[in-house]
Amino acid sequence: MRFSNYNTIRYVPFLYFFIITSIVVLGYLEFKFEQENLFYAEILFWIFLAVMSFLLLYIYNFGKLFEYDSDGEALCFRNSGAVLSEKINYREKRAEFPKYKLKKFKINDYLIFKKLSIYVKSNYSGQKQIKKVVFDITFVKPKRVNLMKASLHKVVKTNSKKLHERRSRKQ
Repeated sequence: MRFSNYNTIRYVPFLYFFIITSIVVLGYLEFKFEQENLFYAEILFWIFLAVMSFLLLYIYNFGKLFEYDSDGEALCFRNSGAVLSEKINYREKRAEFPKYKLKKFKINDYLIFKKLSIYVKSNYSGQKQIKKVVFDITFVKPKRVNLMKASLHKVVKTNSKKLHERRSRKQ
């Protein structure tokens, strides 16, 4: 299975532009209203500024492109920024590994964002350890999250079954 949340994320640059433009326009209007001593306009400006700043930070932190690919013998995960990601790819996080190395996964669904934690077996300097990799899946549609959950659960189940078979052969 292969998918991405590009259809949702493609609106993020427009939202950035809209939020920044509205902050500038409202700042100008607040400056004009301040000259006329309209107290309620100043309060509304600060409330609007707080809401728009929160939205800007939220979209910056959690508005990331997520790609998932489980076709073939490997699992591929990728997070990257939505703005300027083709030119400057400073926010990219990528993991690609064989399916048999997937130990477990966990999806944390918080109130306003979602995270996918993947636990991968690795041999680093001859030591076997489990490495945790976290991806942001906030803007992935719930149907896609459920399909990805089913796909990853199938891989984990297959891996645990193979591990159990190997252990029973050794004994």
